[in-house]
Amino acid sequence: MEVVEVKKEIAKCARCGKCRSICPVFIETGDETRVARGRITLAEAIFQGEIFYSKELRDYIYSCKKCLRCQATCPSEVNFSLIIDALLEGIDKNMGIPLMARFILRYILPRRRLFDMVIRLISWGQRLVPGQRKGNLRHLPLFFMGKRWVPHLVQHTVLERFGQTKRLPNPKMRVGFFVGCLINYVYPNIAEALVDVLNKLNIEVVIPTSQVCCGIPARSLGDNTAARILAEKNRQVFEAEKLDAIVTACSTCLLTIKRDYLRLLGESWRPMTEKMYDISVFLEKFTQYQPEHIDTTITYHDPCHLKWGLNTTEEPRTIVSRCANLKEMEYPDRCCGGGGIFSIIYRDFSLKIGQHKIKSVEESGAQMVATSCPGCVLQIADLAASKDLHVETLHVIELLSRTLNHGPKSLPAEGELSKVGSQ
Repeated sequence: MEVVEVKKEIAKCARCGKCRSICPVFIETGDETRVARGRITLAEAIFQGEIFYSKELRDYIYSCKKCLRCQATCPSEVNFSLIIDALLEGIDKNMGIPLMARFILRYILPRRRLFDMVIRLISWGQRLVPGQRKGNLRHLPLFFMGKRWVPHLVQHTVLERFGQTKRLPNPKMRVGFFVGCLINYVYPNIAEALVDVLNKLNIEVVIPTSQVCCGIPARSLGDNTAARILAEKNRQVFEAEKLDAIVTACSTCLLTIKRDYLRLLGESWRPMTEKMYDISVFLEKFTQYQPEHIDTTITYHDPCHLKWGLNTTEEPRTIVSRCANLKEMEYPDRCCGGGGIFSIIYRDFSLKIGQHKIKSVEESGAQMVATSCPGCVLQIADLAASKDLHVETLHVIELLSRTLNHGPKSLPAEGELSKVGSQ
C-alpha cells in the first residue's frame, strides 16, 4: 500500500469528532483510541516515527469493528478503511500474525478438503460437550466464556450437497453463487432458499465446489499474503465459469470481494466486480417475482457492510414488505455487535453493542427479524436466546423462498415461532 496515499487520507481528517457519535465501540467504551479520530491520530504518529507498533497499539487497531459507519458519514470523506488497512499491514510487518492464526489462514483455509475436516472435528466435539438447548441453538459453557449460544455445525456442507448444478432446460440466466463460510458450515438453509428462489424464476445456479473463504478473516488481522492466496483461488474458480452474474447472501463476503479484491488482485478483477450482486439487489434488478403476502409482522436489521459499505437498504426491504408486514424497529441500522473475528476477540464489546439491537427488536413487537447477512443472523439469534426472546431470526431470501408460489401454510405454525434462533 502506498504510504503517500495513506498520508493523504490522514491529512483530510478535520478531527471534528463526528465519528465519536456513531462508532459502536466508542459509544460503549468512551475510549478515544477506539474511534476513527483516535486511530487516525495514532496512524499519523506511527508514520511520523513518534510511536511504534506494540501489543497495546495492536489492541486499539484490532478492536475496530470495520463497520464503515464512520467512513460513510464523515463530512471530510476520509477513506478510513484505507488507513485501518495500512495499520493492519503494519502490524503484520512489524509484529507478525500469531503463529496459529497464520497457519490456519495460509495453509488450512485455502485447502477446502482440509478445512472441511477441521470443521467436522469441531462439529463432533460440539456434539460431545453437554449444554442447554433453545431451538437449534446450544449453550456451550466451556466456550466463549459461557456467554454465547451457538448453532450446530452441519454434517454435510452446502458445497458437498450442491456440487452438481441443477440444469434447467432454457434458463433465463446462468448465475454463480458465492456461498461463504458461515452459510456453508452453519446455515445451509439460506443456500437452499437462494437456489430454490432462483430456480423458480428460471435462473440456473452454479455453485463451484472449489471456492474458498472470501478472505475477510485474513484481512481483519492484516495478513494480506493469506488474503491474496484466497482471492486468487476464488478468481480462478469463478472466471472459469461462463456466468451472467455472481450472487451472494453475505454482505461481508460481497464487500470483501468487490472492494478488497481490487486491492489484492488489481484492476484485472474489475470486470468480475461488476457482475457481483447481493441477492436482494439481483432479484430487484433482473427478475419479477410474485410472493404470496402473509399476515406476519417482520422487522428488518441493516447489516453494516450492506448499508455503510455497499449503500444497499431499499432492496431487502422491498422483498420483506412484499412478503409480509414490515415494521421498522428503532435504529434499524444500528450495529448488532457481530463482525466475525471481532465478536470472538472482543466478546464483551460485542455483547454490549448488541444489547441495543435486541432491545429494538423486542420493542418492535415483530414475530420475526429478517436481515441480509448470516453473521447478523447468528448474532441476533444469540442475543435473542440470551434474553429468552421468542422471535425467529432469518435471512431475507428465506422469507421469499417460503412465500414464493406458496401460501401461509409454508410458514411455521404459531407455536413454532417460540423456537428461538435462526431456522
